[in-house]
Amino acid sequence: MRERFMLWGAAAGGATLIFVVAVGVYAAYSWYQQRYGPTVERALQIYFTALGDGEYDVMYEMTPNADLMVLGRKLSQRDFATRIEELLGGEEIEIDEIEVERIAQRGEYYYFRVSLHYRLGGTGKVAHLLVEARIEGEDWRVTYPFTPSL
Repeated sequence: MRERFMLWGAAAGGATLIFVVAVGVYAAYSWYQQRYGPTVERALQIYFTALGDGEYDVMYEMTPNADLMVLGRKLSQRDFATRIEELLGGEEIEIDEIEVERIAQRGEYYYFRVSLHYRLGGTGKVAHLLVEARIEGEDWRVTYPFTPSL
């Protein structure tokens, strides 16, 4: 009988140790992801840096499939790039600074005010955009098109 209690005690102690180690590993992983992983703020920086660098393929990949649908057909990367270039009036945009400010969160949707300090056609300007982002799997997606923010 005593051996049985010792066996149960050892099993309970082992299970507790495994649980504590698992919680520690999870906490360390969560801390690492928050500090160095793909945060939504970092994703927005990447998205708008790609706009300034003319890397429309990066923007395309970060845009949810539903936002790429036009009249039941998914836009190709080429069509997406053409639309971005039309929005820019055929001129190159030089982004000097990107400011990202979280406004709200509703479930899996995050809303930001993104301020773009840029030069277009040699003139310095600032645009304030209301941007929605959400995570799909392990990747952040940026809703397109975004709307001007007051």
